[in-house]
Amino acid sequence: MNGARGADGGGPPKIAVALLIADEGLRQRALDALNGGSCRLTPVADLEAADVIITDHEIEADVPEIFLGDREAVADAVRKGCAGGLLRSFSAAKLRIAVEAVGLGLACIEPSIELAPTLEEDDSEIAQPELTVREAEVLRELIAGASNKEIARRLHISVHTAKFHVASIITKLGAHGRTDAVARALRLASVMM
Repeated sequence: MNGARGADGGGPPKIAVALLIADEGLRQRALDALNGGSCRLTPVADLEAADVIITDHEIEADVPEIFLGDREAVADAVRKGCAGGLLRSFSAAKLRIAVEAVGLGLACIEPSIELAPTLEEDDSEIAQPELTVREAEVLRELIAGASNKEIARRLHISVHTAKFHVASIITKLGAHGRTDAVARALRLASVMM
């Protein structure tokens, strides 16, 4: 996180949040939610300074994103790599919790949105992909819950390269997104044991 420690030097670091929301009413609700709660959440205008971005449209960013939209749009955005997704009817508390979770490197999505493959799927249908050594390293970081930015930092590669490897892993596993790729990798590992 970019954020600095509290003013007294103690407490958890602040989370810088950028709002890239086209819908003005939605943007104002999100801003009110950020300003009305935890003093840990700090709205910022500069994307480079952001730890988390809240958006209602597809963007290319090197920091974790929370997508706001309808069920299908949120599911699609998370499959494409957004760290979180909430329905447009979000509550202020729910948005603040989502930002805190995503700021800590966790994924956060509305519970009513189904992303994960069903457990009834036949394990033999999971293809055994041929991952490169670097892709295997990136997959280990994905399983640990790392964001693209964290993967890049830990493996000493650019964020763009980390995104490229994550996309390649998702494709090779036949997954629908990061979460699905991790689930498929874990299921594949258990089948191979």
